[in-house]
This record gives sequence, structure tokens and C-alpha cells, in this order.
Amino acid sequence: MDAREFQARSDLNPGTLEIWLESGWLRPALREGVWHYFEIDVARAQLIGDLQHDLGINDEGIPVVLNLIDQVGGLRHVLQAIVRALRAQPDLVRREIVEACVAQGRS
Repeated sequence: MDAREFQARSDLNPGTLEIWLESGWLRPALREGVWHYFEIDVARAQLIGDLQHDLGINDEGIPVVLNLIDQVGGLRHVLQAIVRALRAQPDLVRREIVEACVAQGRS
């Protein structure tokens, strides 16, 4: 979606959008000098609004929260890849891995 549609869907005024882009809070795709927005960008804009208005997080705290959320998202992707790799293993190998994980958790 283009910037106009994104602004309409995210209820952002052009000035706020520009500030959020400059701050790196929003990271749409840039192709041939034009910003392209996706559903994830709309969700992130809504999250930023919620953080500011509903939770009272100030401008200095927003990048900290966004960074933590991004890290959690990255870890989820890694864990999903690990689960897929584990499911591809024979039952015996999966059991050994689970037992090793349990043993590590106890130490």
C-alpha cells in the first residue's frame, strides 16, 4: 500500500508519519524511492500509538520497547525453525534432544 492508504488505515497525520520514519520506528520497504507499506506496518503503527497513549510510554522509551518486541519476534522465528528441524528427526533423536534440554534446565 502507498503512504496515503497507510495513513488512512493507521490514522496517522503526515507529520507524525514523517517523524516515525525518521526515528526508525516504522520501517516500510523503499523501492525506487517510494515507500511501500504492509499490514505489519499498520500493526506496528497501532502498537506505537497504544504504547504512547494507552501505556504512557514517552518518546525515549518507544525505541526500547520496539527493540524488545523485535527481539522476541526474531526469537520466535528461530524457535519455529528449531521445532521444524526437530520434527524432521527420528523419534530417538528427538527424545535424546528433549532429555538433554531437560538435564540442562536442571543444572
